[in-house]
Amino acid sequence: MNTRSPLRSVRAAIPEGLFAFACGLLFFVSTAAATPFEKQLSRVEDKLSVIKMDVLRLYQSRAAGSDRPPLPSSLRAPESPVSSRNDQKSGVSIPEEADLREIAAMVNRLEQGAAPSRGTAPLPTDEMRLLLAQYFIQADLIPQAEQTLKKLAIQTRREPIAAEAWFRLEEIYYRKGDYQQALGSFYKIPVKGGLPLRQEATYLAGNSYLYLKEHLKAVELLNKIGEGSDFYPFALYSSGLSYLNLGDAWSSTQQQFQKLIAFDPGENPILQELINKTRVTLGFVFIDQKRYPEALAVLEPVPTQSRYRPQARFGIGQAHIGSEDCVKAIVVLKDLIQQYPTRSYALEARLHVANCYAKLSAYRRAVDSYQDALKAYSDRLEDLKKLSQKIQTTHLESWLFRPGSQPSEGGPRLVSLEQDLEIERGYPELMKVYADWFRLNDQIAKLTRQGLDKTIQKSDAEATQDSGSLPIRMQGVRRDLIELLRSAVTDQLLSQMEQMDEWVLRANIGIAKNLARTQSHETVP
Repeated sequence: MNTRSPLRSVRAAIPEGLFAFACGLLFFVSTAAATPFEKQLSRVEDKLSVIKMDVLRLYQSRAAGSDRPPLPSSLRAPESPVSSRNDQKSGVSIPEEADLREIAAMVNRLEQGAAPSRGTAPLPTDEMRLLLAQYFIQADLIPQAEQTLKKLAIQTRREPIAAEAWFRLEEIYYRKGDYQQALGSFYKIPVKGGLPLRQEATYLAGNSYLYLKEHLKAVELLNKIGEGSDFYPFALYSSGLSYLNLGDAWSSTQQQFQKLIAFDPGENPILQELINKTRVTLGFVFIDQKRYPEALAVLEPVPTQSRYRPQARFGIGQAHIGSEDCVKAIVVLKDLIQQYPTRSYALEARLHVANCYAKLSAYRRAVDSYQDALKAYSDRLEDLKKLSQKIQTTHLESWLFRPGSQPSEGGPRLVSLEQDLEIERGYPELMKVYADWFRLNDQIAKLTRQGLDKTIQKSDAEATQDSGSLPIRMQGVRRDLIELLRSAVTDQLLSQMEQMDEWVLRANIGIAKNLARTQSHETVP
């Protein structure tokens, strides 16, 4: 099991927007190479990025020669933009809906080599390029951010600026899953100029080695992160995974995971969930080692509100089965089934309940439990088949987004599929791109209402080789997203149906065996 951990501070005072981002990175994910789904999603993001740049060029053409200030006040840099990592990304706060006209003016002045307009203090070009790269990152214009940062990192003679640029590049590559490139950027960060961000950069580099399965190098880097760092607990978890992959269970369980679960999270929800996740990881390690009392000790404290509660309860049931205490196992697993009836852990738990009854020689109860499991699996299979048909025939947008939700409200309010389908890797990323499409489409609609249709058409022809106006190209991206969503959800459905088929077979075998045992038991004089 591997983790993709937070890229930001775990201070109790979490910056706005950070909590959702960090929590999303706390869950188990594979470290394999990019899947076909991820590659297709990346191509869709690239198309959207090109359209965003064309919109920016429209604003740039309108802003050229303007006497307006090159930067809105919210984008002006402090005296030392790279002086402190405690500020949000070098102390610059970029609003979610940045003023494109002002950004375009800054782009134009950078490209023309012009000084800022009158009425504003001169801003060094290095700082302007950092601000521009930050805007590109905020707007998910990653190729443009990468190009801007590379040029800045190579050309600047100021070590703090170069350190910031290489670090941002490391972040970009890390998020894209290009871990070799992330490491290349990490090793280019100047040692002296990069001191404020060294711990965070080291953490990302250590995780990159973890994903590349170079576990010795991962441990070497992650162990350099000291106890006083905000990244220390996350480094403990990642290094623990590396120790496990190296076959060093003692170092992972005693030196890393045990240290982590001993932390006091205080009011920090991100750290609390990391501890809960660590308890589940450590618990299953103990179960694999047949250290059942220790497994119970670390799994039982996982609270009800935690995302990891179902896994923890399933692990507790497994530990009781390993300890041959089937009575306790039945109680725990039945509680799991009642609380999370459609979750995969609860569905599998039905088989273990029936197995426990068989071990207790309660063969009729075992048969009844296998039959209950069989009915649950059959019902679930039927639901999944209906859901699959619905996906193929229903207008997905009317299903996925709540009625009355308008893009002008800040993007569509997404309806979770969790009641019908367990969310898997890729789905949240797809929903993020979908919401981003809605915001951009709303912006283009405003431009159209302002009478810029001809300008948009001209921008398309000049800026890209794509045919059609921006609205037409946006509809093409929308169709790509719909099909990608349909494909992703269908694949998840097929995977779950295959699992249900396997459990149906096991339930039928259990029924047959225990019916035979029941008959044999009843005929004994």
